[in-house]
Amino acid sequence: MSDDGNLGVEVAIVGAGLAGLAAATVAARQGISVALLDVRSAGGRARSDQRDDYVLNQGPHAVYRTGAGSGVLSRVGIALQGAPPHPAVAGYRGATGDLAVLPTSAASLLRSPLVGIGDKVRLGRLLTTLPKVDASSLASQSAAGWIDSLGLKPNGVAVLTTLMRVATYAGDLRLISADAAVGQLQLVLEGNVVYLDGGWQTLVDGLVAASSTAGTRLMVGERALAVAAGEGGTWEVTTPARTVRAASLVIAPGGPDAARALLPRTPTWELGSPATAACLDLGLRSPPVTKVAFGLDEPLYLSTHSPSARLAPAGGALVHVMRYGARTSAEDRAQLWALAERCGVTEGDVVVQRFLHEMTVCHALPRPGAGLAGRPGIDATDLPGVFLAGDWVGPVGLLADAALSSGEAAGHAAADRAKSVALPIDGMVGR
Repeated sequence: MSDDGNLGVEVAIVGAGLAGLAAATVAARQGISVALLDVRSAGGRARSDQRDDYVLNQGPHAVYRTGAGSGVLSRVGIALQGAPPHPAVAGYRGATGDLAVLPTSAASLLRSPLVGIGDKVRLGRLLTTLPKVDASSLASQSAAGWIDSLGLKPNGVAVLTTLMRVATYAGDLRLISADAAVGQLQLVLEGNVVYLDGGWQTLVDGLVAASSTAGTRLMVGERALAVAAGEGGTWEVTTPARTVRAASLVIAPGGPDAARALLPRTPTWELGSPATAACLDLGLRSPPVTKVAFGLDEPLYLSTHSPSARLAPAGGALVHVMRYGARTSAEDRAQLWALAERCGVTEGDVVVQRFLHEMTVCHALPRPGAGLAGRPGIDATDLPGVFLAGDWVGPVGLLADAALSSGEAAGHAAADRAKSVALPIDGMVGR
């Protein structure tokens, strides 16, 4: 640090969500001096809250066991501790339709009354062949268009649409490319998901610890205000307290609007629509009668996350109820409570509750016609040495998978650039 309080490092990273934490960890592990800004609430949407011995994620969260994010976490030494979802899944049609077995496998497909014989055959064939489909070849169409092309009856379409909504967290499948959506279904079939013991805060704490151990300087409370070109090819990040000068930057402040606001030149990214959700998080005295239920006509979800994972006191349960695609607070809250009651939850069962309206699930879905490969790349700033990371960046994965994979890629790129450019930076922490 220089006498005037300013700081020189080789890599500066703006944003301490999963993407920024991953970038900081992999860059620092290359012997690079790294400063991580905007560490006011590390983890962003991956943070968990604890209330009366119940651990509440920011709505329902799950890690895809064979997804890109799991690979990133493994490479930085973070092991996943938890359990898969409850296997018994119910589905229903209409406001008064009976809860019935929702086909999620060949065995449940045979028992489900929700689809006829013809669609049982078609869906069974699809579940068998889907792992072999080249998802990347489907980028030209929407997920909804791909489902329509399969020749299913209306009930079969409803079942497959429901499964794809759950896999992608996208409420309107017309807005997401089929390559991304089919890829998510393949992840579910290949390795399922895991609910994490202790909540997603365990991932955040693990990444903070890994980054700190590698030497990252965590600049708690220092918010990035602007980015500008410095002398000799360096970059400068202005905070309320100082100027941080770096050879490379990673911009990972959350969504594309936050990234645009920092950059010195307005980028011309082509982005898909954001995905939102309304979430009702319930800590219960005991598990509900129906532990997992999905709406076929409405984009609704209820799942008991604990047990399986350790998120509630002994005998208790942690239940997430969600609508894919938020509307008004009043109508969404009422609809989510109606689903909870339908599954056997009463107000007397509830110990803690929290309603989160219009949560951002994904800042920009992959667009039909462009697909995953059409998202902005980590180098889409068109500024040498300035890289992007986030759930809307890069050609790999959705949701946390995209955030972690783009963060890892941006961290490596920023470190490589810093090592390859001989830049004297005043006050730099040595390599």
